[in-house]
Amino acid sequence: MTEQADQKRLVDAIEWHIRLRDGGSAADWESFTLWLEGDPARSDAYDQVALADLALVPETVPAAAAAANDDWPAPAARRFGAGVWTAAAIAASLFLAFVGLPWLDPASARYEVATAAGEHRIVPLADGSSAALNGATRLILDRSNPRFAELAAGEATFTIHHNDADPFVVVAGDHRVHDVGTTFNMVHDGGRLTVEVIEGAVQYHRRGAHISLTAGQMLAVREEGGRPLLDRRDPGAMAGWRHGQLSFRDVPLPIVARDLGRSLGTDIRIERSIANQAFTGSVRVAGGAATALSGFAATIGMEARRDGNAWRIGPPARALR
Repeated sequence: MTEQADQKRLVDAIEWHIRLRDGGSAADWESFTLWLEGDPARSDAYDQVALADLALVPETVPAAAAAANDDWPAPAARRFGAGVWTAAAIAASLFLAFVGLPWLDPASARYEVATAAGEHRIVPLADGSSAALNGATRLILDRSNPRFAELAAGEATFTIHHNDADPFVVVAGDHRVHDVGTTFNMVHDGGRLTVEVIEGAVQYHRRGAHISLTAGQMLAVREEGGRPLLDRRDPGAMAGWRHGQLSFRDVPLPIVARDLGRSLGTDIRIERSIANQAFTGSVRVAGGAATALSGFAATIGMEARRDGNAWRIGPPARALR
């Protein structure tokens, strides 16, 4: 009976993931919330399915689905058209990924919490600490070790319940940050890591580098062979995404665009002609993408234009004539 219940939860989780992956209606989200609340195990099943989906390579979906069933897609599915084909492919591939990826073994202690671009979420941790996730963020936690987190991608602010005998560790690639009783913000994205200490202190470790940071200090380092660079900032301006204002100091425009896109929930593209420029200043992101990007572009003498579902920032159109 337990095995059948587990399979039923998995099937339901896949169906909900497919229904909601492109947004879903308000009624869908309300029903989904009720489904989650009906059984605590459903949340774990859904998180595992979402992680399996992230691990899939889109180009391999039809092949994977075909491998699961030599007769797939059935003639009836062909008659319903591309929408059913895509949904069936995703569903079949999710089943394959779910049983084929070792970190998704139901016995595994690790699990992922993720946010969509523009979504914010506060995650209570088992030891009494908490992590506030900015948009487009993936955080991996471990049920067997409540004093561990991995920032796989994105941005998070950690408020740590200090324990001298058992330091909290956040891993990001081959970087390690040890809590020394603190609140700190981390960004792991686009080949870079930044750490901002808002309160208390942390210790940063990577290969031969061992650096202590206290409140008001920040560290930035590139993933590939980068040397850690230290700076100071007003702690009140750190983790600016949490109060709707991002501050930058001599940051390349492509990185500024990634940070803005994470908070605003939209794809922002910097035109090649200005990609080497850097930006110093603040951008208010609480007013929405159109207002924020128009104001930001004007500040640097550029123009923000819609480009399909994305925004493009570059020289004003009249300057190109």
